[in-house]
Formats: sequence, structure tokens, C-alpha cells
Amino acid sequence: MRVSNRRALITFLTLAMTGLAAYIFGRELFLRAPVLLAVPVIILFIVLFFLISLSFWLATVGFVRRLISEQPARSVAKSADAYVFDPSVRTAILMPVYNEDPSRVLAGLRATYESLAATGHGGAFDFFLLSDTTDPDLWLAEEVGWAQLRTLVDGSSQIFYRHRAKNVKRKAGNIGDFCERWGHRYRYMVVLDADSVMSGATLVEMVHRMEVDPDIGILQVPPVPVNRVSLFARCQQFAAYVYGPVFLEGFAWWSHADGNYWGHNAIIRVEPFTRHCDLPTLPGAPPFGGEILSHDFVEAALMRRAGLKVCLAEDLDGSYEESPPTLLDFARRDQRWCQGNLHHLRLIFGSGFLPMSRMHFGMGAMAYLSSPLWMLFMILSTLCLALPSVAGEPLPEAVEEQLNWTNGILFVATMTLMLLPKLWGYILLLGNRKRLAGCGGPVHALGSIVLESLLSILVAPIMMAFHVVFVSSIFLGFHVGWGAQERSERGLHLAAATLAHWKQMLAGLVVCAVAWLLLPATVPWLAPVFIGLIFAIPLSMTLSSVRIGQAMARLGILITPAETLPPPVLERLREYLNQPQGSEVIVPETLFPHLLADPALRELHRSILLATHAAQPAGLALARRAEHLIRIGAWKRMNAGERKAVQGDPELLDKLHLLDWNRMAE
Repeated sequence: MRVSNRRALITFLTLAMTGLAAYIFGRELFLRAPVLLAVPVIILFIVLFFLISLSFWLATVGFVRRLISEQPARSVAKSADAYVFDPSVRTAILMPVYNEDPSRVLAGLRATYESLAATGHGGAFDFFLLSDTTDPDLWLAEEVGWAQLRTLVDGSSQIFYRHRAKNVKRKAGNIGDFCERWGHRYRYMVVLDADSVMSGATLVEMVHRMEVDPDIGILQVPPVPVNRVSLFARCQQFAAYVYGPVFLEGFAWWSHADGNYWGHNAIIRVEPFTRHCDLPTLPGAPPFGGEILSHDFVEAALMRRAGLKVCLAEDLDGSYEESPPTLLDFARRDQRWCQGNLHHLRLIFGSGFLPMSRMHFGMGAMAYLSSPLWMLFMILSTLCLALPSVAGEPLPEAVEEQLNWTNGILFVATMTLMLLPKLWGYILLLGNRKRLAGCGGPVHALGSIVLESLLSILVAPIMMAFHVVFVSSIFLGFHVGWGAQERSERGLHLAAATLAHWKQMLAGLVVCAVAWLLLPATVPWLAPVFIGLIFAIPLSMTLSSVRIGQAMARLGILITPAETLPPPVLERLREYLNQPQGSEVIVPETLFPHLLADPALRELHRSILLATHAAQPAGLALARRAEHLIRIGAWKRMNAGERKAVQGDPELLDKLHLLDWNRMAE
């Protein structure tokens, strides 16, 4: 089927379902409410139901396609002739990092490197650890870990490290800096996140597909979340593994060459990316002006505007990442993404973008705008239901019963559309014995789906409340910082949970009380909303629990093949995480005095600064202060910013080294 016909079919099905639901809802609504109130309610209903319907039909198309063929359809056509890997085609694998745990970063990089080496084609790839780290202790730990890694894998000529003195344009600027300095040496680059791991076979296949189709600018491989053990993370991992394929298949079929880029675990053609995908700076002040935060959607749109394809390799596995360990960490990440995606509202009508790129911008923004729209819809629709009784003009009993029946049907229909894709995923799982066994078998997998669905229903209003606050604060002019993500699983204490959720709990109690007093008939339909809010504190603590997550795994619930039948690259990662770098690890806080006292460490650090042109003078005032503090043995009085500046000045470090040795000799 032609791409235009595919999109026409999805559009027709989505609009037809939305139109039917809007007709049923509107016919009853106008019997209850005045026109001035009913019109905005029906508009909100159409917008929100359209999004649900589109998601449902994409998942359904994906389900049908996977059901017809157990092997997913490839978005990239095979070549007629057998592909012979060309070692002269150079590919750079980039891992940008920002204040991350060096042990975790280097363990993932090592696992990926060795998996690629096992394919026999590792010589065609170079690895770059691109650091924007601002913490001076982590910066030094990265350098030490990088040197250890090169020794362990004997890859000194293929694994490189660069630290930027200034974090200009964040991750996009980090990648852009690589492209300007070294991009001309490579035809492709694979962008990873700090928690990414990819198998060597997948990396080789990605290069293969780019070589087969020179019109592809970006090829995105879906990353599967792995390696987390908290209850919340297990729900995310199980959902991605079981439900993800139906959505990905449908999305790839619908978007075709107008796909999207998710910022990592993707291969990019370097030359057109460098030429066409430099991000603009939006006019005005943050939060709606300044640097673009969610760079990936925009880079995909710019690549399409340049005439190259952006495709999804929905049939490829071997691509992994880690999800946030707690509900609060998930919300914090969403807060950053929220501001970035709302930036896209300013780009929807930008010059030269293709219609599908504009739609991706709109859908990215609606991922967060839909929450305040849902809240507004629930308030106004409840007001519509309550108006007759408040005004003292109740409807005839027969009409009232008919309206309640219709509302009930719409509620059930909406929930069905949202839950059916989970059933599609389970049916496909039943058809694959290996995948099914990896999820614990049919009974345990079904139990996992039921538990995950119930928890998702309870979590949905909590995330809606978070999104309402995020969107409101951004529209009020508050700018969100872009810090490092929390990747450790420490659980959630009562104090932190209460501080984060007490307002949501109060809102749930108010919603329940108002509904009970004004319109008791709506209480059953609003129950999923206020129950999740009222119990937000204990629910968030339960979801963050590692102990409960481990108990679920022992019962065979919420497990995936990545845990029960791990591929070699994940086995390597877990081994290296248990034994970081295979040698004694220096505590990061001790590295600054080591830098002054240890000639080998100082020479390593100095050589990196000079080789990457990252050396910068610290300034006369700071140099004098640092010299004084070293003379009296009080280097700890320097704050993190001062130490970072000192570490960037190799000449000053040499002076401080001599001062430190003289002090020790006295």
C-alpha cells in the first residue's frame, strides 16, 4: 500500500471513530448544558478522543501486521545482492555524558565495544566518550576510567575521550562539537545515551541498512528498557517489551520515511547532519525562547526538510537503555521534556517543514498539553452534569437514565480503546514460545499485564497532576534546568514522598467530596482519578521499592527475556557493573590531591587537555587563591567551580604540583 493511502486509511479510521463518539457524546451533552458550556466541552472531547483513537488504530494496524507475519516488516528494503561489510566505511559511536557515574558509563561502553569486536568488524568503528561534566571529581574519574578501559580492551587507538570546558547547547552542542572537529573522518555516527548499550550485530546491521539506502539520514532503533529492579521500573520494562512492538510496527508503517529521532540509539549520516541539522536559537527569553531543549524531534524534521529519510528500524533488537527507577524520577525527567516539547509549538509553522514533521511537533507538545486539557474537560463535563440539579431543574427520569447509560458506554469504550493494545501485545506474545517463556509463561504474563494495567490506571492521574503543574509553570515563565538524571535505585522515603504528593492527595480528596456532594452518580466514573490521587504517597513509595520488585521477579511477575534470558551484551554489562573496570577504583573525592601529587595522573590529564584543545587559563585571581591554599594545605576550601577551572589550566596545575611537593618536603 502506498504511503499516502496508509495515512489516508489511518486518518479515516481515526476521524470516523472520533466523529461517532463525538456525535453520541454531543447529542446527550446538549440536552443537559447550555450551548456556551457545551461547545467547549465537545471541542475538548474531540481533541482528546482523537489522540486516543489515533493511538488505538496505530497499535491495531501494528498488531494485524505482526499477526500476519511473525517476522516484523522491515522499514528499510533489503538489497538484491548480499551485503559485504566494507571496513573502509568509518562509523563513530558517540556517548555524550553529563555528570554521570563513570563506572556505569564505562561498563556500558566496554560491553558494547566487546560485543562489536566479537562480530569481526570492530575495526571499522571508533568510540568517543564526549564529556560535558561540570563536577570536577567526576571529570577526573572519567579520565582515569577511560585510561583503564583502553588498557582492559586493548583499544587505545579506537576509544577516545574529550571534555568540553563549556556546556554550550547541552547535548546537541556536544554532538555538534564532535561533528565540527572530527565528523569529516566518518560517514556515520551512532549516538548513545549514558545508559545505552547496543549489541555488535545490531550496530553492524545499522551500517548495512544505511549503505543499502543512501537516502536515509537517520535510522532509529527502538531502545528497550532493561536492568532495573524496582516495581515501577519493572512495569516500564514489561510494558515496553510486550506492548511496544504493536505500537512500533504501526508507527513505522504509518510514518514510513517521515519517522522520528529519539536522541539516542540511532545511526546518523554525518555529512548532511552537520550541514542541515544545526539547531536555531529561538528568539526571546526562556522558557519559550533560547536554546532548544528537545533537540531530537527538531533534528529529524531538519533532516527531512533536507530531503533525506528518517526511518524506524522496528524489527531490530539489541538496543537497550535504562528507565527512571521511581515515579518521582520519571516525573522529573518529564518536566525537562515538557519544556523541550512545548518549544515545538513555535516550530509547527516553521518554514519548509514537511506535514508529518509538523504533526510530530504537535504530538510531542500534546503529550503534555493533554493533561491540563483532560483536567479542564473533567471539570467542565462534571459541571454540565451537575447544572440541572444545581439550578433546581432536574431532567425527566427516563432522560436521566438514558444519559447516564450513554456516559457509561462512552467511558467503557474509551477505557477499552486504551486497554486493547495490551491485549494485542499478549496475543502476539502467546504466538512466540521463546518470548513467552522469557516472560514467565502464559499465566504469569497475563498476571503481569493485569498488575501493570491496574498500576497504570492509578498512576495516570498522578502524572496528569504533575503535567498540569509543569505546563502551568512553563506558561507562567518559569524555566526548567537540565541536570543529570538519577540512575541509582535507592527507593523513596516517606518524607520525600509526602513532600512530592501531598497536594495531589488533597486534590483527590476534594474531587471525591465535590463529586459526592454535587453529583453522586459520577463518583464511579471519577473513581480511577481520585483513588490514584488520594493514595499517591503510599503508591509512589510502593512503586519505588526494590524489595517489592525483587519479590515480583521471584514470583515470575513483570519479568522479561532481557532478565531471564539475557543476551551476551547485557551479561557483560552486569558482570562489569559488579566488578567495575576489573581493578581498584579510586574514590572520586580523592582525585584532586592525586592530580597534584601523581605525575602519571597529571600527565594523563594534561595530555587530554592539550590533545583536545580544551585547556583554558583559570585567571589571575583564582590562580593566586589556589596557590595560597595549596601552600597551607587547604585545597578543600576551593569550591567545585574553582577546582574545575584549576583543572582546566595545565600550567597552573604544574605550579600547584611544585608547591604541593615543596609543602610536603618541609
